[in-house]
Amino acid sequence: MKRIVYSLAVAGTIACGVSAVQAADLALPPPYNPPPPPPPAYSWTGFYVGANGGFGGDQFQYPFSVGAIPALGFGATTGTSTLNSSGFFGGGQVGYNWQFAPAWVAGVEADFDGADIEGKATTTANTFTGSVGSKLDWFGTVRGRVGYLVTPTALLYATGGWAYGHTTSSANATALGLSALASTGTDQNGWTVGGGLEYALNPWLSVKTEYLYLDLGTNTVASGALAAVPFSLSEKTTVHTVKLGINLKLGGWGAGWGL
Repeated sequence: MKRIVYSLAVAGTIACGVSAVQAADLALPPPYNPPPPPPPAYSWTGFYVGANGGFGGDQFQYPFSVGAIPALGFGATTGTSTLNSSGFFGGGQVGYNWQFAPAWVAGVEADFDGADIEGKATTTANTFTGSVGSKLDWFGTVRGRVGYLVTPTALLYATGGWAYGHTTSSANATALGLSALASTGTDQNGWTVGGGLEYALNPWLSVKTEYLYLDLGTNTVASGALAAVPFSLSEKTTVHTVKLGINLKLGGWGAGWGL
């Protein structure tokens, strides 16, 4: 009888132990791996500042006129001489973008660059000989930008607006053995149009490549009379520019980036 009671007690103890282990196993939940969070919302909206540099050139055009010299049988002469120009430039920019609709971006940008774009030429007509040289010392633009996001981080855009600059021109005119020298620095105003591609490297930094055509208008370099022969010489400045730039977005690309 005692053996039977002892066997039942041992069996009960074993059963309770197994039940306790099973209960402990059931109490442990399986490990949970949450799905990764969605990528942060990417936004181009905001202010930015940056720097740029590049190469530019095209033509300085020089419309000229020389009065008639009846005593020598020469009539009045007009024409235009052209001078190829080239050189480097560099400076900075500031702007604001607004993203909408949702893959379109509109904005405004102002830039300013020091430049060394220059050339020289000589013009001869009748008894008149003139040498002229011009250099674009600096220029700037204020432009609107409209672009399309070909990817969330790549903006293809067109741009255009107001352009301004400063040229220094010098002219040496000779007629009938007399000569005159003129040098002038002139502020010029005109327009610009172009386009570019900007790519965001990370939440706060982007790079761009951009082409702009600038037409800075026409100004008078020299005018007067030599030996009673009137003359005038003007200058028209046009420039093609290609630049590389880098922009720092103030505040990052949006709250989703935690900046």
